Amino acid sequence: MQNADRLQILLVEDEPATRAALTSLINRTSGFEVKGAASGFSEGLALLAAPFDLLLVDLDLHDGCGIDLIRVSRRDRPEAKILVISVLGDERTVVAALEAGADGYLLKDASVQTLETQLRSVMAGDAPISPGVARHLLKRFRQDKPTLRAAETGGDGLTTRELQMLECLAQGLSYKDVARRFDLSVHTVGEYVKGLYRKLHVHSRGEAVSVAIRQQLIQLEDP
Repeated sequence: MQNADRLQILLVEDEPATRAALTSLINRTSGFEVKGAASGFSEGLALLAAPFDLLLVDLDLHDGCGIDLIRVSRRDRPEAKILVISVLGDERTVVAALEAGADGYLLKDASVQTLETQLRSVMAGDAPISPGVARHLLKRFRQDKPTLRAAETGGDGLTTRELQMLECLAQGLSYKDVARRFDLSVHTVGEYVKGLYRKLHVHSRGEAVSVAIRQQLIQLEDP
């Protein structure tokens, strides 16, 4: 019986043992519950018809691609969070998932403790990204040695602080990490990020990173 006080998670994972392990982990985590678990694209698509709080999705499914599920979820349930968990960590796949609307991207070598932490992180509005994934994003940003410049946002250029926030989003830092880095309050960081979203015309951290990648808005150093 599902508990209304728990956040409802949809899990799409085609490996039976992994699906069972993730289901058990989530159901043991305070405040979370697996509302439905699917073994592939078709089953996952059917699950998206009902309300949920978070989609936890693999990408390499036996009957389709998880990125297409991300697109459907972002279109039909824009309020829901989306977290990728995959063995695929190449630049092309990572960027495609973020552009489709994923809020975070974890590799399957993440520890159990890390996954529990990142479930809470993504629901809090952060963008959890595995270190290996972040390295791909850093590499993408540094292509052609782009210079720090204002965003092309219809005349609304980003401020220096907003560009710093954008860099931090791409590195997968939490709001608390950003606040510590710049000696700001978590609330102030959130307000900067909201302003950044408005100027870039996006609604998630994944979308913001995607825009930055396409427009080469910033130049990053290794974290």
